Amino acid sequence: MEARLEEEKSFYVIDNPTHQPHDKFFRTAMSDKRVARDFIQSHLPKDMLQTINLDNLVLQHRSYINDVRKETVVDVLFKTTIANKEAFIYVLVEHQSEPDVLMPFRVLKYMVNIMDDHLNKIKKTKKTKPKNLPLIYPIVVYHSDEPYTHSTDILDIVDAPRLLAERYFLKPFHLIDLGKINDEIIKSHVWAGMMEFALKHVFERDIVPWVKEVAGLMRHLVLQGGENYIEVVLEYLFERAEVQTRGEFITLINKEISTEIGEKVMTIAEQYRAEGRQEGRQEGIEKANLDMAKRLLAEKMDPVIIAKVTQLSLNQIKQLEENIH
Repeated sequence: MEARLEEEKSFYVIDNPTHQPHDKFFRTAMSDKRVARDFIQSHLPKDMLQTINLDNLVLQHRSYINDVRKETVVDVLFKTTIANKEAFIYVLVEHQSEPDVLMPFRVLKYMVNIMDDHLNKIKKTKKTKPKNLPLIYPIVVYHSDEPYTHSTDILDIVDAPRLLAERYFLKPFHLIDLGKINDEIIKSHVWAGMMEFALKHVFERDIVPWVKEVAGLMRHLVLQGGENYIEVVLEYLFERAEVQTRGEFITLINKEISTEIGEKVMTIAEQYRAEGRQEGRQEGIEKANLDMAKRLLAEKMDPVIIAKVTQLSLNQIKQLEENIH
């Protein structure tokens, strides 16, 4: 009896008649635990092999359709444990008639897909938000009539000077934590500083004192042709920030920044008040209809008739009925 690797059924396989003989052969061979162990032991780095538990190998079903060439790419994915943590060894088999210069990018896409599937699986099975990514070691097994001559390093296909690619590509992202930057430094950025200042202070209990602090700078930018920009900043703050006294806010804009912008913000304020009144009226109508529906249900009236009378949905009527009982 052959020693077969256990296979997880949660991943799908797409068969392509053109590549099926190669696919079937490779997958069948790699599903034999002896073949898989020997393959991995032969091709993985020694330091990784020292921490991998090959007895825990689980073959994953997976196949992707390449979104560029629309061809089926078969990959073999093994799950195992590394240093007592779940990890993946990703083995990709390419069946192409010619080498692909973008192969490093394609491998990167496959790796991201594996990570995404891994995180989604944790969310579904453990009902918790995952905090870590799996380790993935990609291997490409290539066979063709011509040798593979392209680079396996993704940095070689980045269209930028090599030094910049090495220094910045796929490195830790640049974090701008506005809460940790002094306001004076933010204001020194001038144009971008207004955006940063608004984003930093939008959650204050009252935005008016903070607008007073930068009113002079805002006026300077208006005089420099930035009226539309400052209007956008102030509209954002008016809509999203806490404004204890809207009249004071608009007066400040008129006196210290621009009367034209103040008029536009005042128009927005009137629109908000009108929308608020309309929402209030609508909420009052809905409440009256719900109260009427409850009374009619208490009188044992047919839910279909109640829905027509109150203009509520039948589902709403049924939910009210369930709550009453």
